[in-house]
Amino acid sequence: MKGICGEQLNNCMLLGDCENSEHGTELSGDFTGEPVETESSAGMGGSLALAARRVRSRQVHSMAVRSGSAYDTLERPYRHDKCRGRWAKSADFYFASCTHAFSSLVFSELSTFGILHGGWLLFIIAYLMGMLFYSLPIFLIQAFLGQFSSSGSVSAFRVAPIFKGIGYAILLLNLGTLTYYSIAAVVPLIYTVNSVHPVIPWMSCNNSWNTQECSLHENYDVDDYRVDPHSTVEFFRSTIASTEKGSSSMSISWSMLIGVLSIWLVVLALLLKPVAFIGKVLRCSCVLMFAFFVAVFLYLLIHEQVTVDTLHYYWLPQLDSFDSVLATARTALLMAGGALGPGWGSIITLSSYNNFRRDAERLSIWVCLTHITIGLMGLLCCNVAHDHFEDHVGMMPLHVDEKHHMQFLYLCFSYLFGRFTTTPNLWAFIFFGMIFLSELCALIIQMLSVITALFDEFETLRSRRMLAISLLVFCLTASSVYFCTRLGFSQLTQLPNLAVFTHLLFSGILVLMTTWVYGRVRFQCDLQFMLGKTISSFKIFFIRFATPIFLGLCLFQLTYLFTRDRIHDVLIYVSQGLILLTAMSYMVYKVCRTNGNWRQRLQQCLAPHDWHPVDADNRRFYEEIMGISEMLVLDANANTT
Repeated sequence: MKGICGEQLNNCMLLGDCENSEHGTELSGDFTGEPVETESSAGMGGSLALAARRVRSRQVHSMAVRSGSAYDTLERPYRHDKCRGRWAKSADFYFASCTHAFSSLVFSELSTFGILHGGWLLFIIAYLMGMLFYSLPIFLIQAFLGQFSSSGSVSAFRVAPIFKGIGYAILLLNLGTLTYYSIAAVVPLIYTVNSVHPVIPWMSCNNSWNTQECSLHENYDVDDYRVDPHSTVEFFRSTIASTEKGSSSMSISWSMLIGVLSIWLVVLALLLKPVAFIGKVLRCSCVLMFAFFVAVFLYLLIHEQVTVDTLHYYWLPQLDSFDSVLATARTALLMAGGALGPGWGSIITLSSYNNFRRDAERLSIWVCLTHITIGLMGLLCCNVAHDHFEDHVGMMPLHVDEKHHMQFLYLCFSYLFGRFTTTPNLWAFIFFGMIFLSELCALIIQMLSVITALFDEFETLRSRRMLAISLLVFCLTASSVYFCTRLGFSQLTQLPNLAVFTHLLFSGILVLMTTWVYGRVRFQCDLQFMLGKTISSFKIFFIRFATPIFLGLCLFQLTYLFTRDRIHDVLIYVSQGLILLTAMSYMVYKVCRTNGNWRQRLQQCLAPHDWHPVDADNRRFYEEIMGISEMLVLDANANTT
């Protein structure tokens, strides 16, 4: 505990010694800092120590920041859910946060074409800057909010209740995302299942869905604007996108439908288990994905004969305009945002199941380093798969254009593994199985974020846990059926733009809330109290100033690219409007429910409400350090565990 809040911790430790020492002087029950006079055998030394303790006690209380009470804000006291549980092992948080490192985003066309425009050098610089200025600070803030409060993405906003509307907006966005996110897990599942056939279906033209134009060509004329559809393309059209000839906008893929129903049944079975069991599943899945990816990566380098000359060719930038630089920076930022997990606020949820003393700062660094390592290795695989596809099948998007962001991953890699000379079925099964596990884990984490937020915020739902989860899964399953149709599947293209924009917006609000509204000193003290070690003021100032500036530049860049590319997707406008409407409505509602004039109401809404550790010992020690025990809400049902 050394070094917490500098002198403040030392003062508190002296006061604690005064309470607990056999020969020390006790403090009064109201913790006013005036010691009760007792006999002392220390003579003059005891008198000096007594005077010093009086001074230090006053210093402790002079640094206290007043919290809001239930009487001031007319808000019910927060009651911790005793049945929410914790991770079975401390490493479960790390593995759960790393499952998204193997997602389809890492192997998508966005990052690959960004590298083709700017080269590896520019991309790596932008990627590392995104990790340093964006992902790492926001990851630490989210981990702090969840671990300190032991609550989900709504209740964690007790640190500044006026921003709680952002928590509700996160909940609504996660629910909206879950209506279609199962599709991201279904597609690799279909490829995984089909890879166990003796003859891989997408490498053959003898299937029921193949047309007379189906081709197995390995060479093509670059100057020809039309190339016969390859068997890999026809498999994607018929089994996944439902865009084969004769299909209508509501044509449904039965393979997709069966996959959606199966995946939601698995998710339901897992969500009904304790969180310790879910953590074990995520941990085992992450270890399995690590093994799968390393095996695929090494064999890919050997089979495709990737040399230093190949890396040197990829390293050189190919800039033709300033827009290429912006496009590369956008894709690098999108990749960096993957470290924050799927959906919105998932790190808050995952960290809320940590032990209070878990070193969230060190974990944040390790998670980001893991994402950087896997991301760069995945990009090399994407470059190799892209070059292999364009050397033998056709150029994207000139000869092959399915007008969907998933086409690169499932066309290039399926063809690459189908061309392997040794056990192509095995390597396709391993790779697509890895993607499936990653997207399934992402779906589980998003669902865990939703139900954790609901059960932490609404106490009445805790006694109906099984019914609430079952109804939620049933509704999301029903809504997912629409995206199994041709029209629904085609509408998933603009989702990466939506994700990166809203992530930046939420991240800016989190920085504003924790380092400015809550306060730099209080944030640093709370973080040090939780971690049990000193956090340098430079890190806090970096998060407070450098991160907002970087986020502002990124938002400006995205707005420019949206305007340049004329991206006016209705989903983007609806989602951003929903965020602003929810946040502003709750702010107005919160201010109207408080007492006093407008200045007093704003102060009450900005002050933390029931912001303390839920563990009784940590809470008592925290109150002694901050000097706020008389300002926190006490009720008969408060937790003692």
